[in-house]
Amino acid sequence: MSTTVTFAGNLAEVPELLYTRENKPFVSCRVLVNRRVQNDEGEWVNDEPTAHNVKFFGSAATHVHDSCGSGDPIFVHGLERTESWPDKETGEKRTKDVVVVDNRFGEVGLSLKYVSARIDRAPRAAQAS
Repeated sequence: MSTTVTFAGNLAEVPELLYTRENKPFVSCRVLVNRRVQNDEGEWVNDEPTAHNVKFFGSAATHVHDSCGSGDPIFVHGLERTESWPDKETGEKRTKDVVVVDNRFGEVGLSLKYVSARIDRAPRAAQAS
């Protein structure tokens, strides 16, 4: 079973572009989400960050690799899934939650919360008569 999740955070490491056996690009990295809370004195302080394991596939992977670096603010929309595997030493079942962003479902982008942008209109090509 999977759940749709959307969050904004910061990349915890430099995204490394890898390839599956089918030669499809993917990036696996952590995104840290910081939450602000009020302490007993009424001051706003940073809470302990929450780490999300995120796997980007296809064009989302190349976009993250080409456009993002460690610490960059990022916006993630994808499916949360639970991965499981047997431990190599003990054989016990291990699990972790992963957010999957791929071409079929999901989006990724740089967070625009603390940036400014200028939009330039591209010139139109001359229309044939």
